[in-house]
Amino acid sequence: MPKVVLYIAMSLDGKIARSNDQLDWLFAVEGDGDNGYAEFFKTVGAVIMGRKTYEEVLKLEEGAYPYKDMPNYILTRQPDREAEHVTFTDEPIEELIHRLKVEVDQDIWLIGGGEVIKAAMEHELIDRYEIAIAPVVLGEGIPLFPEGTKETKLRLISQRASGQFVMVTYER
Repeated sequence: MPKVVLYIAMSLDGKIARSNDQLDWLFAVEGDGDNGYAEFFKTVGAVIMGRKTYEEVLKLEEGAYPYKDMPNYILTRQPDREAEHVTFTDEPIEELIHRLKVEVDQDIWLIGGGEVIKAAMEHELIDRYEIAIAPVVLGEGIPLFPEGTKETKLRLISQRASGQFVMVTYER
């Protein structure tokens, strides 16, 4: 059965982006190659993200969508949009994930953002948390776990340094 994996980077103070959605701070941190991204991506069979995260991915990739070879779902309140390689949906996340666990053979990558993560945690849908912690304190920004996120107990599976990042993996 595929697992739902939150694979994401955050600042030392728990932010996934600046208040204006910018990620410049993240790319200024010295990593070790791709910090294990290529190996992780080989395990992915579907991608779920929020609309703002999708728009940031397009900016970062200069319009070339990087996950086009697998099912992609963009959670939005306005699902009547259309774009190549993605499905915009307002399907409840718990229904979408339960459906995808039957339809795909590999893991489901929950990219973000914070509200999507919060909704997935509310329904105990995230099986594994793979978090790259950057040695940057932003002071303000978009939190990985927004106010009101359900308390969740996790178990540390592994940790390693990757350049200046600390890569941690937890399971629910």
